[in-house]
Amino acid sequence: MKLRVATAQFAVSADIDANLAAVERLLRQARAAGADVVHFPEAALSGYAGVDFEGFDGFDWPRLQAAARRVMALAGELRLWMVVGSAHRLSGDHKPHNCAYVIDASGALVDRYDKRFCAGDPAGLTGDLAHYSSGDHFAVFDIKGVRCGVLICHDYRYPELYRAYHRRGARLMFHGFHAGGLSEERFAAMEAWVGAHHLTGGTSLPAITMPAGMIAAASNNNMWISCPNSSAPRSCWPSFFVRPDGVITGALEPETEGLLISEIDLAADIYDSTVAWRDRAIDGALHSGDLVDDPRWKDRATL
Repeated sequence: MKLRVATAQFAVSADIDANLAAVERLLRQARAAGADVVHFPEAALSGYAGVDFEGFDGFDWPRLQAAARRVMALAGELRLWMVVGSAHRLSGDHKPHNCAYVIDASGALVDRYDKRFCAGDPAGLTGDLAHYSSGDHFAVFDIKGVRCGVLICHDYRYPELYRAYHRRGARLMFHGFHAGGLSEERFAAMEAWVGAHHLTGGTSLPAITMPAGMIAAASNNNMWISCPNSSAPRSCWPSFFVRPDGVITGALEPETEGLLISEIDLAADIYDSTVAWRDRAIDGALHSGDLVDDPRWKDRATL
């Protein structure tokens, strides 16, 4: 079974109309490139609270909902699946979800993933939690016979989520990020914190840990992973794609709007060093092979 994935990046901003125009433009380009599904960054339609704009006081929810309806209609017109980051309004005084809408090739909204691990302090006064409510569910769906799942940005710090998706049969993860559009002062502070960088070339913690986390998640869980990021100035890294052995198969130009087309082939011969023991480890057997019953094994205080 084969599937063509378009990983899309553009300069996400507080301007919903500009975000909408970019999403529509990239959807049409993806259709021309023969993609089956297009994946956009975290908060692609809404902009990212706390970075692209201060917060949700006075936020134009009707404009955002109209933009979502527009992209749903275009996805149906183009016969394209799409996974697009946005914000989902809740009732009363509850903070919205940082979400990704899953829209099928008929233009129907088939699921919504809400970011489960919003960064911030326990009191909810900093980071994502100052603006968003956390979610509690997985989003699992099939596209052309490929079982898919969704995660958002800071979720990458919690490998338990990837293990849970593996249990649910996911082979392709749509993991959207927003690690861009940073102020000059904030970006300089992030680089100063890292100081000298070795091996990876990353000059900030997101540039070091996010790609590394995706390589580890792919190879540990035998998954393809689409990793779009905002390409706004001072973006920490460009969008990329990882195959199940941890190889990054392609990346876009930094801070430049574009599409990365990648092919999923479930029949491909891809190396998987953990295939014999992964499921057993997930079930709690944390060793390979069979244990031996030997007194010298049990005595760990002698040579």
